[in-house]
Amino acid sequence: MLGESWADAAEDYPLSSSDSPRAGCISLEELTALNDEIASLVRAGVPLEHGLGCLAGDMPGRLGEVAARIAQRIEQGEPLDRVLADPTMRIPPVYRAVVEAGLRSGRLPSALESVARSTRWLTECRRMVIGSFVYPLLLFLLGWTFLVFFVLKIAPGLAKSMGDFGALGSDVMATVAGWGRSAEYWGPAVPLAVLVLIGAWWFLSARASLVQPYSAGMALGWIPWMRGVLKSLRMATFTEVLATLVENQVPLPESLELAGETSGDRQTVEASRRLADAVRRGEPVAAGERWVGHRLPPLVRWLLAAGEQRGALLTALRQAAETYRRRAERQAEMARLYVPVLATVLVGGAMVTVEATLVFGSWASLLKALVGIALR
Repeated sequence: MLGESWADAAEDYPLSSSDSPRAGCISLEELTALNDEIASLVRAGVPLEHGLGCLAGDMPGRLGEVAARIAQRIEQGEPLDRVLADPTMRIPPVYRAVVEAGLRSGRLPSALESVARSTRWLTECRRMVIGSFVYPLLLFLLGWTFLVFFVLKIAPGLAKSMGDFGALGSDVMATVAGWGRSAEYWGPAVPLAVLVLIGAWWFLSARASLVQPYSAGMALGWIPWMRGVLKSLRMATFTEVLATLVENQVPLPESLELAGETSGDRQTVEASRRLADAVRRGEPVAAGERWVGHRLPPLVRWLLAAGEQRGALLTALRQAAETYRRRAERQAEMARLYVPVLATVLVGGAMVTVEATLVFGSWASLLKALVGIALR
């Protein structure tokens, strides 16, 4: 099992501060660059220990160090998948699974290209998120500034006037005016906290661990349409790797298990193993439905069954991968178009509602009180 081999590797290479790269976890962009270099070297037939060793000097900082350590370990006779399984390398399990599947099929560049497309998509999604929230953030900062100004400069006089004339809501306005005594603390603290949270999100989401489904869901899944994008990317990688394995005559049960690991999703891994066990028992893929349940998407289940029955499993898997890629593109385009609008409406609407209630509501209440006094 892949999980057992990684556990064995962790015991052979315990994590220590002396062996760890000096800058910690590699970033998503560094993983993409390393992936592209490995794919290019394998495709060109250049030995990895020689190619990565030469390129290490040209790669910046942490990435160059990781490349040099990989080259050194391969030169000592270790296979690539075992080197990447070393926990001190900080390589995500999903990427290691893709490498193992590529090595098993003899088509490592094709497998790496699949994960490269996903990592580039994730990088673009991060940039899209930041771009989408720039204008709402400016609206929030502007609205917050006005709110602090209202509490400090307008609310005290307004509270006194409302109290003198017995206007409705005078107690609420007096409470708002009282906030001014601590405004020097909460006034700058709230926008600073928001900026710190955004900075922390940007920093943490830049890590290579974003390729893991759980990390991607935490970083991007809360954004409308992005959960669908992430799921489509996972299934595209799953079907592409499975197609590569099937094309290169890897037995279907083993192909299912290897491809399931590349998804990084616990339900997909479990479903793939159950389906692989059913195939080993001699059951057709279509009969494995009761073992898989709904852990695999309907499209994948149907294509696996239909492809096996018609002897066109490879074609079906390629079509499924293309379908998932197109679906991810459509959902990402929806997010790019509508998330900025939605965020602006929510943030701007919330700030306008609060400030309009405070300003116009209090003035309306005061005016009503004055009219009542004049009519007595």
